[in-house]
Amino acid sequence: MWTDVSVVESNSDRWAELEENGWGALIGWAAGTANLRRRPSSDEGRSVTVTVERGGAAIASVEPFTTDDRIIVDDSIDEYLQEAGVPARPRGWVWLIRVPENYPSGQAFLDRINTELNSSQPAPVRPSGWLAVMQEVVGRLYEGG
Repeated sequence: MWTDVSVVESNSDRWAELEENGWGALIGWAAGTANLRRRPSSDEGRSVTVTVERGGAAIASVEPFTTDDRIIVDDSIDEYLQEAGVPARPRGWVWLIRVPENYPSGQAFLDRINTELNSSQPAPVRPSGWLAVMQEVVGRLYEGG
């Protein structure tokens, strides 16, 4: 399914960027190809804050985001998806979810998805348990908007 997702070149306020983690990737999978888009990503100019503890004190520094950092992030997402029974995404893309018209912003829609998911009872523990919950929640939110 990932390779069937359309490519977009520019941003739109009707498309929200999914978080760059397994949770965001699984939400994208639950939304389906009709509600998902992708655009090429770039780590150029990106940085990370590295915190090291020395003598009981936390020392933070800002460092460039490296190729190794990218591999760690992508591998982590792939592992999460694999645990959910979902194939790995192609690498090198930013993933965007369609924002229904009744939401004022992409962040409002993502916040609603997360609120609904976090109130699920009983809450699944493993990614494999979250997939069905995400499909139900995301599907219901699209039906309402």
